[in-house]
Amino acid sequence: MNSIWNKNLRLFMGRFPNLAKMFSLQSEADIPDDIPDHLIAPIEILPSKSNCPTAKEGGKFLHSAYNPLREAEQAAKTAKSSLTEVYSAAFFSCGLGYAPISYANLYPNDTIIIVESDPRYFFTALSLVDWEPLFKHANFIIALGTGIDSVVSLIEHTAGLKHTAICENAAQSQHAADYFQALRSLIERNKRKVEINASTLEKFSKLWLKNTCRNLHFLAETDGVNIYKDSCPKDLPCVILAAGPTLEEALPHLAELKKRSILIAVDTALRACLRAGVEPDFVILADPQYYAYRHIAGLKSPSSILITESAAYPAVFRFECKKIVMCASLFPLGQYIEKQIGSKGELVAGGSVSTTAWDFARFIGAKEIFCAGLDLGYPGFQTHIKGSTFEEAIHTKSTRLLTAEKQGSQILFGAGMSQESDYEGRPILTDSKMKMFAWWFESKQEEFKDSIKSYTLSNKSLKIPGFQIASMDTILSRPEKSEQKKEFLNSKGGTGVNTPVERVGSDGGAGKTCETGFERVSAKAVPEPRKTSTSNSFFTTALSNLKSGLEELYATAKKGFRLADDGIKSAVPQKALPELEKIDAKILHSEYKEIASLVFPSEKRLSELFQNLPPLADEIKSSLQKSRLIYKELMNSVAQYQNLLG
Repeated sequence: MNSIWNKNLRLFMGRFPNLAKMFSLQSEADIPDDIPDHLIAPIEILPSKSNCPTAKEGGKFLHSAYNPLREAEQAAKTAKSSLTEVYSAAFFSCGLGYAPISYANLYPNDTIIIVESDPRYFFTALSLVDWEPLFKHANFIIALGTGIDSVVSLIEHTAGLKHTAICENAAQSQHAADYFQALRSLIERNKRKVEINASTLEKFSKLWLKNTCRNLHFLAETDGVNIYKDSCPKDLPCVILAAGPTLEEALPHLAELKKRSILIAVDTALRACLRAGVEPDFVILADPQYYAYRHIAGLKSPSSILITESAAYPAVFRFECKKIVMCASLFPLGQYIEKQIGSKGELVAGGSVSTTAWDFARFIGAKEIFCAGLDLGYPGFQTHIKGSTFEEAIHTKSTRLLTAEKQGSQILFGAGMSQESDYEGRPILTDSKMKMFAWWFESKQEEFKDSIKSYTLSNKSLKIPGFQIASMDTILSRPEKSEQKKEFLNSKGGTGVNTPVERVGSDGGAGKTCETGFERVSAKAVPEPRKTSTSNSFFTTALSNLKSGLEELYATAKKGFRLADDGIKSAVPQKALPELEKIDAKILHSEYKEIASLVFPSEKRLSELFQNLPPLADEIKSSLQKSRLIYKELMNSVAQYQNLLG
């Protein structure tokens, strides 16, 4: 009988009963005396110089041949110091388990995650080394044979990628090299995404708040995209029109494509569509920045339906079209209002308006999604379709010293560029941002592969695994679907916002005419929703509750600020701690703290502010000083909302 095996299996079954059941282990009667042959990993077990078992695979030692325990302890300490703040460690396979065991002994408060794609390696380790420190560790997670998306999600929801040390020994993970390589790549992509999102939030949060406050009433006045959910006829495909250079190939066929499909244009492609004499069925504008509005400024598309969100630049709602509908807000203020009046329908934001367009096609129930101009690179060294806002801007800014050609070359040969392959295996220039979007499309197509087929209408674009090449005739050879389209587009109720609502200032705010004839904008006034909206009473109540809740949150933060300040000045600072704990608990349980978080300093910015504080010898006073700063920043965040909401 293998006593280590039996002990480990009992601990495993007690700690992870559901996982144990997957391997037919439900009671002690199910535990074999020794590890079964089908659970033995193809590794060679050897004694080390220190008498602990070590192992080899493919000619490589998985652990030290001399002292695996000392090696593991050093590896655990290195993992802990690999990041500034580590609260969790994820082990990508772990050989016989020495490293995570050492980590458990050294850091009892951290979370330990073991990721193993092949269960044989996990159970083989249980038959050789005592894992009791792990099974009795307070925060221990096993991801056994788990998909890489689920592993990344697990890490993100445990301590987050930023605070999790990734521990991997190449020899120990060689048996599933492709799996762990894909996992590492996905983690790096998500890390970049988190960093980009944090940077974007810090840069644009005030703009998003300002826009949302001015657009709040549209949440009560407009329909949401949910009126189209799962209502697309099964044999009616969607064609997404992005603004890449290859969109030019599709423009001559748009009129015929429109008869046989639902045309969904991103904002950057609208100008090209109208130049071709075709108004798309839907236009999507989801970016809150002013430059996104510039793509549709001065244009009109009377038969198109515009899809946007509550943080869009306010002038977007003056766009002349058939109807404006909204998707669920990406930001806390809009989300709060929608909880009270009903969600508009959530579309996934993959970082690009093209990803939102694809997700809208999925959302309405399309079984086939064709993409034109979705190049995600620079085919033929072109950056955008001719005549786009981007290209026109380059020509507008062109000078003798900074020509349009020079500006274009700066884009093409800037940092982060690389050569990948198009659908025919030819080289195409792209960048890290485009490749991230390509990964998003790849992952979504894989997620919905049983219900959706995605195609590209050009073989010159960056290849997206899972997308197939289709010729234009694939759609043009099909019969017209005019009646089906008409039923789908016109049978949905709701008033929408069809025309400019009122005279507004140049930046979309409520305007007042001055003596000079120009318009001034009030930052505080949130217009009342029009009385035609059935959501009016819910909106009014939600807005009133919001103002009251923010006022209470401000008062709580102000009280905390004063208590922390008094504690710093006091000879007995610890007296302030019990009352501050109550204040912190009240803030943490406030539903309005998430709303204020939009303009609250990022974690990085908060660390910088802490470093600028004068040093205090007293540890408690130093902590109170940081608390005082947090309360002050919270008060400033709430005040920004109060100033804009009036």
